[in-house]
Amino acid sequence: MRRGILTRTGYGFMVLVLLIAGMTPRATSADGDPEHGKALFLKYCQGCHGPDGRGAAQTFMPHVDNLTRKGYIEKLADEYLYVVIAKGGAAVGKSGYMPAWEQRLQKQDIIDLIAFIRRLPTY
Repeated sequence: MRRGILTRTGYGFMVLVLLIAGMTPRATSADGDPEHGKALFLKYCQGCHGPDGRGAAQTFMPHVDNLTRKGYIEKLADEYLYVVIAKGGAAVGKSGYMPAWEQRLQKQDIIDLIAFIRRLPTY
């Protein structure tokens, strides 16, 4: 449990440092196009997160986070999601199996992905 608290604190600190350094855009999911984000999600993300964001790849180890879990995704800032997508899971202390997409996706693409993720229903 203690590790979880420290890790969450580390996430916030990492996002703050990246924001101050100007490495993440100031745009939010409200600036994104969720329809374009959906197309990108289905192309790049559904293999692990499933087409509905529920982490359908249960045979994948470690298990992929369910992006629709109530009380989880809505607590994560857009800037944090941006860092996870752009820099990969290891950048925020999560699984290194989550790849960094910044070489393949433009900043606006990542913002569009976040806009789509924000529209997924939570369970």
